[in-house]
Amino acid sequence: MAIRIAAVGDIMLAHPVTENPLHAILRDADVGFANLEVPLSSRGEPADKPIAFRSDPGLASELGCLGLDVVSFANNHSLDYGISAMLDTIAAVEEAGVAVIGAGSNLDQAMTPRVIKCGNARLAFLAFCSTLPVGSPATAARPGVAPIRIQASILADAPILEEQPGTSPYIKTEALTEDVEHVRAAIGQARRSADGVVVSIHWGVPPGWAAPFQGVLTDYQQPLGHALVDAGADLVLGHHPHTLHGVEIYRGKLIAYSLGHFVFHSLAEGKPMVLQRPGPPYRLQYVRPPEVSESAVFLFETDDYSRWRAEVIPCALNREGECEPVEGARQQTILNRFTRHCEDLGTAVEVRQGRGVIEGNHGEER
Repeated sequence: MAIRIAAVGDIMLAHPVTENPLHAILRDADVGFANLEVPLSSRGEPADKPIAFRSDPGLASELGCLGLDVVSFANNHSLDYGISAMLDTIAAVEEAGVAVIGAGSNLDQAMTPRVIKCGNARLAFLAFCSTLPVGSPATAARPGVAPIRIQASILADAPILEEQPGTSPYIKTEALTEDVEHVRAAIGQARRSADGVVVSIHWGVPPGWAAPFQGVLTDYQQPLGHALVDAGADLVLGHHPHTLHGVEIYRGKLIAYSLGHFVFHSLAEGKPMVLQRPGPPYRLQYVRPPEVSESAVFLFETDDYSRWRAEVIPCALNREGECEPVEGARQQTILNRFTRHCEDLGTAVEVRQGRGVIEGNHGEER
């Protein structure tokens, strides 16, 4: 029996969501997945970080209404209002009938998979985070998110800087080996309790926050994505950059590097981006290029976990910051951009009736 997973990216709720046809796609799938990007609580104080979100815990019911069955809470906003707000969010979302992964009262809880039944099949979902504000990683004694920490180094070439003063340095990144080994063990354990394993990961850099010459993906992402598959992940769902990135086929599995976003009320038309913490004099108008409003609903389908098929349904944020279907030139622009990102990863995309289609393959690493 084929299993269908509908996956969308970031959700930041500030008020109830207006119904549109995309929600039916989530409801019709065997499993609906998203990344919850906002604490839902009335408690806590804003963390000392550039942007801190918090919304009414009553909005947790919106997640179920959207057709979601499981959400990742392993991201850089989970502790925006502290530990109490994070734990309130988990309780509110679970009470609304939606499973939460990637965060908990300690590291073991944060790394515990949630198993979702799909007919006779059992899918284990885990979530990890590489975008880690200070104090957010869970430990044996501290609540937080399931971490994969990243080591960064700065590469600067003196002759280039002399010739072109002000050139951005190259930021080289690599996942911490110790964390990758912990994640390998967690995925291995999840495989023993389920027929398939889906791994969510918050990673990468949004447009405008990285120098264009570094490319769309950061150095650590492809090696880490491959390591997740090597450890036993059947499907990898990435998010955080607030725009679409490509899908890679690796050993017959699919790695979606960024699902974009689905509901982001803080990006509603006319709402300026304001950093609450003083810092470098960033020119924030460059953080919202046109592709930030572009997104997609991803439909992943498999019969036996060795071969995957993906349909990518273009959508875009409306004036309220909610994704809705698009047609015509806007639809084609999104598909063209997504196709280019996939081609950079060696993945072919066929456009059929306004959707991008990726046919995974059997076999080993390219």
